[in-house]
Amino acid sequence: MRKIRLPILLEAVTMAIQALRAQLLRAILTALIIAIGITALVGMLTATSVMETSISGQFTSMGANTFTIQQGGMNIQIGRRGIREKEQPQIPLRSALKLKSSLQAQGIMASVSDYMTGTSIVQYKEKKTNPNVGIVASDDNNPTVDAITIAEGRYFSPIEQEESRPVAVIAPDVARVLFENTSPIGERIRVNGKPFTIIGVSAPKGNSGFMASDNMVYVPLMTGHQAFGSPTSSYVTSVMAPNALALDATIEEAVARMRAIRKLRPGEENNFNIRRSDSLSAMLIESLSSVSMGAALIGFITLLGASVALMNIMLVSVTERTREIGTRKALGANQRIIVLQFLAEAILVSLIGGLFGTILGLAVGNGMAVVMNSPAVFPIQWMILALVVSVLVGIISGWYPARQASRLDPIEALRYE
Repeated sequence: MRKIRLPILLEAVTMAIQALRAQLLRAILTALIIAIGITALVGMLTATSVMETSISGQFTSMGANTFTIQQGGMNIQIGRRGIREKEQPQIPLRSALKLKSSLQAQGIMASVSDYMTGTSIVQYKEKKTNPNVGIVASDDNNPTVDAITIAEGRYFSPIEQEESRPVAVIAPDVARVLFENTSPIGERIRVNGKPFTIIGVSAPKGNSGFMASDNMVYVPLMTGHQAFGSPTSSYVTSVMAPNALALDATIEEAVARMRAIRKLRPGEENNFNIRRSDSLSAMLIESLSSVSMGAALIGFITLLGASVALMNIMLVSVTERTREIGTRKALGANQRIIVLQFLAEAILVSLIGGLFGTILGLAVGNGMAVVMNSPAVFPIQWMILALVVSVLVGIISGWYPARQASRLDPIEALRYE
């Protein structure tokens, strides 16, 4: 097969551009068909990338050398491949405190806390939050273990913890809704009708669909236990290893001490869960793989419809330009040149649509980032895939019409009206 010389290729591209400019409205509508398909593909894949980035960021902020001991039974189910965990007995406050004391006797930092509820209303005078504020009861080690930074005021003192005083540290979203540009320190609020005095405001950590760290109210551990606890409350012990290298050894130590507290015999299965921040993140991201596959399938189906529409438009174009094709062949254009011209038209239209669809898809996908308060994501692999797919759609959709055009009899084409 002879190679196509560059001047011939440039001439085919030039004539394709001229043909598209002559039928500008048709070219724009055709490019929009491709753009819609690419938008669906890139938008869905970008949205899942945003979710993965958000999950990774949230759990990375917990630290690479931390883990929690808590009740199981949390189901992570996204599609058939989702991960289910066994129901396990609750961990009462006394057991969690006993584990913390045992670990700290060995020089291991530990903190006891409980996410009491995620449907609280916080009120300051006539202002109220939406009923979606989380209440966390936590001890004095919680800021260190869970990487909570105090932006204004302070955290709970040992006396406030021991005496179960009604004080609170609010997260930035709560402060913004209730206090706008004024300082909330020293003000009294009501959390589900119960009065608390604000002593601090935490620094932003970021929210996502999985964790709302900026929409919280923190209260002392015993205060929360007495005000919001229930017979079914199950407490979490967060543990910080001395460093990342000592994480596995620290987990083994914590498991052994928790088994002793639970009075489990040798060989009995653990009736509690160990959650490492990195493993839980990986678990959630793996569960999102089915979502990504479904999104890609929907995008490719949309592109299939777009390619059929493009082929149909190119066939119509061949029929309408029969006389032009006959004239070019009579002047010496061979089949390869005619094929090149129509292929160039199809590829140019697909590429323009692909570029526009990629930009629109990134905007649509990153709309998820705005909703989840996560950083914008620009996945290079999906952008490159979109452009490659656009060219392939142009080649596949334009090849048959181009071959049809190249096989026209020049004598019959010149007689065509």
